[in-house]
Amino acid sequence: MSENHAIRELERRLRAALEAVDPGEGFTPRLMARIAAEPALAARPPRAGAVAGWLTFGLAASVVLAVLIAHEWQVRRLEQGREARRQLIEALRVTDEKLNLAYRAVNSQERAASAEHSGA
Repeated sequence: MSENHAIRELERRLRAALEAVDPGEGFTPRLMARIAAEPALAARPPRAGAVAGWLTFGLAASVVLAVLIAHEWQVRRLEQGREARRQLIEALRVTDEKLNLAYRAVNSQERAASAEHSGA
């Protein structure tokens, strides 16, 4: 029973400690005067260490961003070069086919014309 009694006594003390207390009529004016008397947190200049930390972070982020942009630019340029090479090879292949076709057509016409003039 003593353990049960100790628990009930602890609960009673907790309830008493957590019970709402009226601060009185002068609470609001005292609180407002205290707030007005304390220096505002926003008016304080930031510490030099904090500013230096943010500047370092900003500089590091800028460097990383610049490296990523340069890498992306280089990759795109390489891809464009490969695409241009592929197109050039395709154009040369098509040109080769057309020139071979024209060469055969010219040579076959010359043979036919020389065969007519030979009288054979």
